[in-house]
Amino acid sequence: MPALAVLWITGCRPAEIEKGIELVAGRDQLVVKITGAKCEDAGGRERGQPTRHIGFSVDANANPALRFLHALAVQSAADGTGRYTIRHNKDYLYNSVVALGRSAFPKLRTRISPYCFRHQVASDLKAAASDREITLEQAAKVMGHLSDYSIGAYGHAVHGRRGRAGRVLVPYVRTARPIKHSPKVDRLARFKMASAKRRQHKAD
Repeated sequence: MPALAVLWITGCRPAEIEKGIELVAGRDQLVVKITGAKCEDAGGRERGQPTRHIGFSVDANANPALRFLHALAVQSAADGTGRYTIRHNKDYLYNSVVALGRSAFPKLRTRISPYCFRHQVASDLKAAASDREITLEQAAKVMGHLSDYSIGAYGHAVHGRRGRAGRVLVPYVRTARPIKHSPKVDRLARFKMASAKRRQHKAD
């Protein structure tokens, strides 16, 4: 299912897939355009990203899901550019992923849903940010957030994937709105540094 591949590499929301995910592919590149699902709060204030474009480099060693989506788009290429749109009902997608999870892992007590992909992508992004492959601002853009603090609610860097079939590198991402920097991010960073120093001091 193409929607699973989109979830794997972008961690987007089911409601965003329902709106339609646009793929644009060149010879060795793929751009995924996502129309945001959470762009205003109950008071009409801005939140999230109305649109985001995530660009990937594609080669023989790229993530299998990424290569699959690239192949879908290039099969109808005209003048070197291929396009493909992926759209699924969000409830059908959610229930399908849950059913697949139960079938694949019948003894697992935790429900597998599309949001598991979102948490995993967030973990990958946090790991990449820790390794200084990307910035926290770029990670927020991929997730479709408005603040660089919001990603804190998703995943953990220690669970980030590595290896050929692991996390997907994101060389390019653009959003409709600029990312707002939260002072909470700085306070959290200082807290982590202080905690690490205390642990080191105890170890010595």
